[in-house]
Amino acid sequence: MLSQVSRAVRATGRRSYNFASAPYVSTFGNLPTPSFTALRSATLDYLKNDFNADSWHSDPVRSVVNGSDLKNGTTVDTYDAFMRPNGKIVHASKSEVDKIISHINSYTPPLHDLRPNIRRIEDTLLEKYPGLLIGNQAKDFLKQDGVTEIEESIQANLVERRMNDLLFQDEQAGKIDIDRSPAFIGCVSNFSNFLDLFRKVIRNMELGIPCVVLSRSNTTQHSYRWARLLMELMEDEGVDPGMLTYASADLPDVKRIFAASPDTCPSYFTCSRELAAAVKSGHSNSMCSTGGPNTLVAPALTEGVKEAIRFSAMIENSGQCTALRHAVVAGATKEDVESIFDQAPVVTTPEDSLKEGEFAGLFADAPVSQTPEGYAKVESLDAHYKIDKDLPEDGVEEYWRQVFVDVTSADSPLDAGSEKATELAAWLVRNQPITLAVNENLALAKFLFEKTGQVVYTVGGDGSYALTCQARPQEGEIFGEFPVRRDLAKYTKYPVVVPSSTPSYNTLMNQSYLTEKGASDSVEGEGVNVLLDCVQGCVKGYCIELTEYLRDSVGAKEGYGDRTTLWGLQRPPIDGKVTVIRAGNDISSVAAKLIPFVATNARSQVEVSVSSAEVAARLSSIDGLKVTVEDDNVWAARKASDYYNVLDSSDGLGYRQFPLPGHFVSLYLGVGHVKSTKGDDKEFLNMFKDSEKWLEIVAA
Repeated sequence: MLSQVSRAVRATGRRSYNFASAPYVSTFGNLPTPSFTALRSATLDYLKNDFNADSWHSDPVRSVVNGSDLKNGTTVDTYDAFMRPNGKIVHASKSEVDKIISHINSYTPPLHDLRPNIRRIEDTLLEKYPGLLIGNQAKDFLKQDGVTEIEESIQANLVERRMNDLLFQDEQAGKIDIDRSPAFIGCVSNFSNFLDLFRKVIRNMELGIPCVVLSRSNTTQHSYRWARLLMELMEDEGVDPGMLTYASADLPDVKRIFAASPDTCPSYFTCSRELAAAVKSGHSNSMCSTGGPNTLVAPALTEGVKEAIRFSAMIENSGQCTALRHAVVAGATKEDVESIFDQAPVVTTPEDSLKEGEFAGLFADAPVSQTPEGYAKVESLDAHYKIDKDLPEDGVEEYWRQVFVDVTSADSPLDAGSEKATELAAWLVRNQPITLAVNENLALAKFLFEKTGQVVYTVGGDGSYALTCQARPQEGEIFGEFPVRRDLAKYTKYPVVVPSSTPSYNTLMNQSYLTEKGASDSVEGEGVNVLLDCVQGCVKGYCIELTEYLRDSVGAKEGYGDRTTLWGLQRPPIDGKVTVIRAGNDISSVAAKLIPFVATNARSQVEVSVSSAEVAARLSSIDGLKVTVEDDNVWAARKASDYYNVLDSSDGLGYRQFPLPGHFVSLYLGVGHVKSTKGDDKEFLNMFKDSEKWLEIVAA
């Protein structure tokens, strides 16, 4: 496994875990092919013969610190996804919370490299216990198809192992510093096996980073059960029990734990934007993936488009982050929209869904939703819709685990460049869905791709329709749940990309390494040289590192799966709006932020605000860079304008603190993929591969 990536590292010398770099690319491919049938059979066998619902009551969820159970708190009910009691949880007492806090503040991991032990545990989990993992999730979250999650996890885990290997290799070489402060894991309900158990806990622990798994207000049973199983396997492998803590606590005590823990402790959440904002406001070192109003566009409600909307809107009883919330279809009537749900399956139990291969059914006993003002309810089915000529208001409510579809019924199909298509593009930028699916119009798909900043784009039609809920990260279908770009810092420290090395988000470039690089290395390039002449020390080294990273990583890459995929670094939406960077009197504090623009074809999409004519003169020597001289009062008024993004030096990034280049660049530029639902789709490749959206280096 190491040889595959090591060859690429030797060939390029670049930081190889950074998104889209040549060694990052090398971590894909050569993956196992799991048996869906065997995984499903193991799950059904577990549910029939081994699952014990009573144990969730008699053996309640509780805190575990350094291998010891904490049992003296308050016992209350746990709840499934539909808020029905399904077990018991013991919330830690005040003194027990103090023990958790003490452990977080005093524990030092005994080893920095636990890869052999943890990977044997990981293999055991996936070879011996997949039925338990999927089955417990099915019972707790009422997940209809947890098999696909584990199937994809088996492959994606290997890709991210390889990325961790490269990260650790650079730490050993003295180029980076991995922070090993305990990591908080806020479990998601619907994808906890892959995102939490493997991506967050396993990948952190194997590089010697302790983890604290937090309980949830609902669907907490299945994540607690995998945490306990992991602890048992750790004991078998001789892994220190202090490496994994389970914190069973109510919200006030979770906040107390955060407040009493070092700022260097990262937290990882996949959640709503509301929760992400709350977490980030109390814990700045938070990496949060957030949802958004996923959108599908089609010229008409054909039978194929109806099925695509139904599958997308109803996946997991509307319980997946990529579930559709908004459809744009010309001429849609009430009768048309209601007919979308004519074939909607109603399921009784997760076991039945597994047996029947169902993934997008409505549970017969799900709580009945209230019909909000402005929406209509589908007759005899708990699904709701709204039809309007206009786009939904910004910030449309998600309605998690409830089927709601806002239909924008245009008078005629949207065309690339039309007024309505331009309005939709602006709406997508302001609301930032995770995914956009476009059917039956390649030109429109390309127009929206270039004018917006989604992470996941899918193009389909002609019998192979695009859904909003399609992405296989291990095949180059890069995934991420980003907030609106200008508000990103309100929700997360960095955008989180899948696949990536989770420990890398709390890793910094080594400043001695950067200082040496700044003194010994150089790069050529009009614009970049102007910036390098204005900086010194580790800032100069970091600017060189960024430039080298960009030169190694730009351009569209092809994917590795059955669908035709292009992925890579992208420019911000090419819609006329720009990023403005306030430099004041000091170029060195913002030089690194300018590099991703100045070195690439995104140069026209950035402006610089300065308060010094001397600074303006130096920056104005960069061809095509717009520079404005203004005092702080004028700037304070102007920065509220409708810009794509507004930046300054207050966060210290690229000046006092030096994130890994891939994460740093993702704060300002686009990442993700666009794919055709068809294999070997040459028409798609010809249309999209030469798009001006792909990031490229400008001529020196």
